[in-house]
Amino acid sequence: MSKKISRVDKYNASADDIWAMLNSRDYVDAKYQALGDISTDVVQFDTGDAIALSVERVVPAELPDFAKKIMGDTNKIVQNENWTAAGDGYVCDLHIEFPGKPLKVTGKLEVKPTGDATSDWVVNMEIKASVPLIGGKLEGVVEKETLASLDKEYSFNQE
Repeated sequence: MSKKISRVDKYNASADDIWAMLNSRDYVDAKYQALGDISTDVVQFDTGDAIALSVERVVPAELPDFAKKIMGDTNKIVQNENWTAAGDGYVCDLHIEFPGKPLKVTGKLEVKPTGDATSDWVVNMEIKASVPLIGGKLEGVVEKETLASLDKEYSFNQE
């Protein structure tokens, strides 16, 4: 069993403008600070024709008690993003691990131009918890937290 997230965020920016934003280390640092990370360590940030980003993050866990027993009060996240050009837009393979925890998130992000200065940011993710009996509940909690984080990221990107 797993939970899937699919959403499309509308941007008043060209795909190339979004690509330029993603290529900025200042953007990466500011984004994770705005998301409320306790700590962020950018392990890899290779840019150019492709972007390879690996970030180790510690985030507060705003979870119900049953989930805190599994996940803890804070969570270490290892997030890997590999962005490449795809036609007139960009695509990312996303892998998120929670070291020592029975949870992972995988997905695909796409930036697609919809006009000269507008783009869609398409998010498709799958959340998978390998915990007997309560895995589905844990996936639901993480889905809610992930959606809240995506909302914060979208708001930050609009500034």
